[in-house]
Amino acid sequence: MSEPLCRLQIQSRQAVSLASGLVEDSADMLGLPPSDRVRLRALAVEVLEAVLDNAFEPGQEDVDLTLEINREPGAMKLVLKDRGAPLDFGSDYPPRVADLVRLGFADGLVFTNEGRAGNCTEITKGLQYDTINDDAQFIAETEAHPTAAPTIGDDGQVVVDIRAMTPEDVVGVARLFYRCYGYTVNYEPVVYEPQRLAERVQSGQHIATVAVSPQGRIVGHLASEMHRPGAHTSKIGLLAVDPAYRKHQLSLRIGFAHIARLVELGFVGQYTEAVTVHVGSQKGALRGGGHESGMLLAAQSNELDFHGFDADEKARKSLMLFYGSFGTTPSREVHVPPTYGEVVERIYREGNLPRTVHSEFARRTEPSPGPSRFRLDLRHETGAALIFAESYGDDFLASLDRHLRQLRLNRFEVIVTVLPMSDPATSYYGAGLREIGLSFAGIYPEYDDGDVLLLQNLNNVEVHAEEIQVASEFGAFLRDFVVEDARRAGEHTAQRQRSQADMARIYEALD
Repeated sequence: MSEPLCRLQIQSRQAVSLASGLVEDSADMLGLPPSDRVRLRALAVEVLEAVLDNAFEPGQEDVDLTLEINREPGAMKLVLKDRGAPLDFGSDYPPRVADLVRLGFADGLVFTNEGRAGNCTEITKGLQYDTINDDAQFIAETEAHPTAAPTIGDDGQVVVDIRAMTPEDVVGVARLFYRCYGYTVNYEPVVYEPQRLAERVQSGQHIATVAVSPQGRIVGHLASEMHRPGAHTSKIGLLAVDPAYRKHQLSLRIGFAHIARLVELGFVGQYTEAVTVHVGSQKGALRGGGHESGMLLAAQSNELDFHGFDADEKARKSLMLFYGSFGTTPSREVHVPPTYGEVVERIYREGNLPRTVHSEFARRTEPSPGPSRFRLDLRHETGAALIFAESYGDDFLASLDRHLRQLRLNRFEVIVTVLPMSDPATSYYGAGLREIGLSFAGIYPEYDDGDVLLLQNLNNVEVHAEEIQVASEFGAFLRDFVVEDARRAGEHTAQRQRSQADMARIYEALD
């Protein structure tokens, strides 16, 4: 749960200078070290200056800004809201704002253009907690006491107690992840920070199921997270099974128990992002009732190590997307660019989801008045950026292209664009996006009271398609389709760059 710390209402340009000091003092109160306090303040100043310069008229003394500082489980969040003109993050914010996020001045930044209501920028910075990464005693004890061989019961299954995770389990979970991956799960460092993880478990943000051996050791873990409060679907991940307990179908047992808990909590479906270095988690997703819905190329950091599996340690790894419903799935009409109508229809058939797919190129609705609206989600840990299309305007293609170019210059390695398939305009405006470097990644059913289409752009990232392991015939089809579409998009990007370079040389010669 979020705990408000303070709120500053800013009504004049002169008072804006108070905000930066409030940010640094709040960070100091919450225990951030001096270097993090200074960097967070610097990022806040950049955002404030961008808002003042672009959301309000030059020289306008009266402004309308609100800065809220909240203490959330494991993190500090700054929420800056302005009632000025709608902004475009790709042009109105200086490029260094995204650069500072990528460099770790904050752990995440979400920017939302709220139209006539103004704009909202949320900056999140993780608080400081004791970590086991440098705990010599923890490492020595974990390595000195390997997990005992599993006990096999009369039913032929390993004997474990599968139950809900409690805050008291956090050290045991840290030991499990260390035994499985060392210290390489950098996309979710919370597993190595027991106090932070305990807060998230206590608040309900980390809904997890664990398997405990007869000796009391945690040998399995699976967790869910929601993309927004009140969501009726969740993303399941952070699956880990102790190496000593692998090949006993323990992940499947944990998964069934976990899904039963989610149903009790009111969820209607789940997402899984399964690794492709091996097929174990994919098989678990299939046995648990999930179906492949896409593939995110190079979505997993190259710093994640897989003990016991052969993989190029320098390359980012791909993730297979799965979706499984828990009960009755509502029938929906979805709108898909013609290029992807056939593959999307096949995904729905494989997943047995009741959908009517429209993939006409003709514009069925008029665009929203005014410019297109986007929400951006920048993530430091994974080097990924997400662009959510909130509404379509006539400037959609040019505006999206501008966002992509800027994020590529900011060196975000994976950029994912999310389009709402409930909007008829998606079939029209989504057509031709391959020309600006976007390729098919998949779909997320029931994401926000509807389905969304995922398109991806890889920024100078090498993909080793031959290392992508899949667990089914349909998985192989999706892998081949996604890889080929990415290749085509890459060719279009390279051709555009060559054309621009040629034109630049021509203009230079004319001068």
